[in-house]
Amino acid sequence: MFKLFYTLLVIEYVVEDQDVSTSVILPSEKACYDAMGDGVMDTLYDVLADTYGKEIMMYCKKTPFPSSEPTKPKERPNVD
Repeated sequence: MFKLFYTLLVIEYVVEDQDVSTSVILPSEKACYDAMGDGVMDTLYDVLADTYGKEIMMYCKKTPFPSSEPTKPKERPNVD
């Protein structure tokens, strides 16, 4: 069994020489990478880039807080 941990999708950008950071909490690291990879954040990224410039960073940061009960890994197939 393994645990899933809440993961932050962090968005950092600069507004008038001030660093700004905001985050969205997701139930797992996979969910965070899925949100970044599925184009979910593309519109927000485009709005921020058009408004404040290209100094934008998005990344996932796992927290130490478990998000749910342990998840049981898939069983390995029998290779006899």
